[in-house]
Amino acid sequence: MNRLSARASFTVEAAMLMTMILPALLALIYLGLFLHDKGVLNGAAQETVAIADLNHWKKSGNAHLAGRAGKLADRTGPSGKPGVSVSVSDQQASAEYSASMKLPGLLPKLFGKGTLDTGASARRVLLKPADTIRMIRGLEYVSKMLAEG
Repeated sequence: MNRLSARASFTVEAAMLMTMILPALLALIYLGLFLHDKGVLNGAAQETVAIADLNHWKKSGNAHLAGRAGKLADRTGPSGKPGVSVSVSDQQASAEYSASMKLPGLLPKLFGKGTLDTGASARRVLLKPADTIRMIRGLEYVSKMLAEG
């Protein structure tokens, strides 16, 4: 009789421990998925503004930018397909990805909310290298003229 009660107590202890361990493990798994999606969308936003910076002088480059931005965001996991907003002006380019990841079961109580925002955004000032090179060469020319005279 004593051995049977010892086995039963181990079963009860294991059941009580699992109610604490399983939600913690699930929370860690979903935290990893959240960080993955956040990183993917942040990388996509940075890559989108970099492409805009490289092609801002081409009119055809900006027409394809929104489609390319949508393809970059297809690598997300549980967040699904995010909303994409891209704007390019003469001075700057910006990209914004908005997505959220739903949490199942008891995880909303652990995180304090039912969804986690995985969106990201990036901005970049567009540089015109030709103007900068002309300015540097002009300064070189002026400095040579001053040194000679």
